[in-house]
Amino acid sequence: MDSSKNKPLTYCFGPVPSRRLGLSLGVDILPHKVCNLDCIYCELGPTLQKTCKKDRYRPIEPIQEELEGLLKRGIHFDTLTITASGEPTLHEDLGRLVSFAKDVLKIGRLALLTNATLLSDPDVRNAVAQTDILLPSLDAARETSFRRVNRPCQELSIQRIIQGLHDLQLEYKGSMWLEVLLVKGINDAPEDIDALKQAVNFIQPAKVQLNTVNRPPAVEWAKPLFLQELQAIQGALGGNTEIIADFRIKERGPAVWTAGDISAMLTRRPMDIHALMSVTQLDSKTLKDMLQDMEDTGMLQRRILEGKTFYFISNSAELPRRPVDASQQ
Repeated sequence: MDSSKNKPLTYCFGPVPSRRLGLSLGVDILPHKVCNLDCIYCELGPTLQKTCKKDRYRPIEPIQEELEGLLKRGIHFDTLTITASGEPTLHEDLGRLVSFAKDVLKIGRLALLTNATLLSDPDVRNAVAQTDILLPSLDAARETSFRRVNRPCQELSIQRIIQGLHDLQLEYKGSMWLEVLLVKGINDAPEDIDALKQAVNFIQPAKVQLNTVNRPPAVEWAKPLFLQELQAIQGALGGNTEIIADFRIKERGPAVWTAGDISAMLTRRPMDIHALMSVTQLDSKTLKDMLQDMEDTGMLQRRILEGKTFYFISNSAELPRRPVDASQQ
């Protein structure tokens, strides 16, 4: 019996349900909250190491080893997504990992999540060139709103970011889906939307995807827009703009889920009980018992947003390792 199947994951997590990517198997390549932004809406909380310095924050070899081992298990997913609990383009070995992932990926697509801040760097553009889908963010196209919503490192400039997105789109063979996350009263004014429209026309992404606060944010005063407000902005931006819809999972994930697997997901993405039930296929009682065990150890916390209870992980907690077999439920 392969004991590695029940070994808690260090770098990979999921598959998790994604509104854009289907079942997404994630690869987290940075330590927690190393980023050059400190976005007010971030579901992972405040940035702990705010930097624009590219570095080898984690050795790339163990990430490759874990990813390759996980792919050999034959887990079902739609998209392999390189991401980070921060900004993945800060990792100087990103290009190596992208090339490796393309080599070992037999089915599915390769995607990269990024805040787009370093795409003005030709080396970063080369690193992401082999991905099938690039999901950059552009929450504001005015400098004042950019600094209010994203709270960037001082040396970052919104015009340089927009230029980097434009330059990449001229070279990129994959599909660029530009996400705009709007926060009530922060980056949703008419002048913000006008500036965004000009930027989108300049960048020419394949899609523009509107989003708003839908998980507990880094600051409690970051509030979501109503659907009608998003629809009005969708109409103003026009063309290939869409509002990101709720995801409804269609496929079963791995047969065996451990507390370590669930912890790996919740560390990167707080989820409510319904999302957890969908992705794990565990029955309500089994999952709630498992979450209660994790909460009793102090590793799991709850937070309510818009009437929904979200679960997230305390960084200092020790992972319990009791496996649960979804196929026996």
